Amino acid sequence: MFKQAGKGLRVAIYLTAFSIFCFVLSGCSVPGVAQVPPTPTPLPPQPEVEKPIYTVKRGDIVELLRLTGRVSAVNEKDLQFTKSGNVLKVNVEVGDKVRKGQLLAELDQSDLVKQLEQAQLELDQANLALQQYQNQHQTDVALAELDLQEAQLKLEAATSELDRKLAEIAVKRAQIKLDQIKKATNEELQKQVAQARLNYERIKDQIDAGRIYAPFNGVVEIVNIKPGDPVQPFQSVMTIMDPGEKEIRVDNTTSAELSQLSPHQKVQIRFLRYSDKVVSGEIRMLPTGDQGSGGAIRISYNPDGLDVDIGDIANITVILQQRRNVLWLPPQAIRTFQGRQFVVVQEGDRQRRVDVELGIQSQDKVEITSGLKEGQKVVGQ
Repeated sequence: MFKQAGKGLRVAIYLTAFSIFCFVLSGCSVPGVAQVPPTPTPLPPQPEVEKPIYTVKRGDIVELLRLTGRVSAVNEKDLQFTKSGNVLKVNVEVGDKVRKGQLLAELDQSDLVKQLEQAQLELDQANLALQQYQNQHQTDVALAELDLQEAQLKLEAATSELDRKLAEIAVKRAQIKLDQIKKATNEELQKQVAQARLNYERIKDQIDAGRIYAPFNGVVEIVNIKPGDPVQPFQSVMTIMDPGEKEIRVDNTTSAELSQLSPHQKVQIRFLRYSDKVVSGEIRMLPTGDQGSGGAIRISYNPDGLDVDIGDIANITVILQQRRNVLWLPPQAIRTFQGRQFVVVQEGDRQRRVDVELGIQSQDKVEITSGLKEGQKVVGQ
């Protein structure tokens, strides 16, 4: 039994030693024997990228500013309530034609409407009382004029000296009475009318603040409210326009763009629907106030027979500057480093840096005002 156990132990030791030997052969190098690394596949050398060479040329340069706008009505207005509240009525829809002064929408103001009715009644009563007084005053004046005429007739008919003097006194009295009646006024009634009118106008202004009227004849372009909606003061809720006269508006322009423009500046326009047709235009108005965040440029144009609709897109080109027969290079030939502008001039096998001064720039040309001569070769970047 002990012999069999010893035999099994020897077999196990042999198997373990054999496994270790195989592992050493497969993963470890034999001491004293150098390992030869595999030879890498040689890579072809990177071809040297040739930099473009540009020639300083002479020609014309046009500096352009390109903008995009849309056709809009010249007379277009956003409408809003000047007080908060809930919408009671909206009397129009998009596309409706409206006339100046037409009531377009109103807020729920039932209490104010009742107050206005009461104020109207008080104003009518005050006016009626004043009118009655004025009618009575006119009657009193007419009677006093008749008394004066009667006294004058008696004076003319007087035969004796006594009758004549008495008649003269009667004429003076009648004249004084007439003058007093003519000057007589009822200031209290006038004050009552004025106060009633002020009260009526005050309430009416409050109601009008909750109503929107058409400021001119036109067409409803936008409606952003419906009955029941809450609104805030000066919140744009509706837009109307007069489609008869059109212009182009360019929105969201920058301060840099605006600084290059001026009123009456000529422009060229291509409408997206008529891209092969160029029409002339003119800047009629620039945005006022703070232009730091841009604004709307308004451009008038001659449609030249084109059927252009509100909302059509227009591409606008403004010629800012023109230079004729000047030296120029493409923009990619100019290099900049720490505010220095220079080019690399190729002279035979040599290259040298040359500082340059630049003028105006178009999309593909930069004016060279000094530093280079026509025909020189410049190495691009």
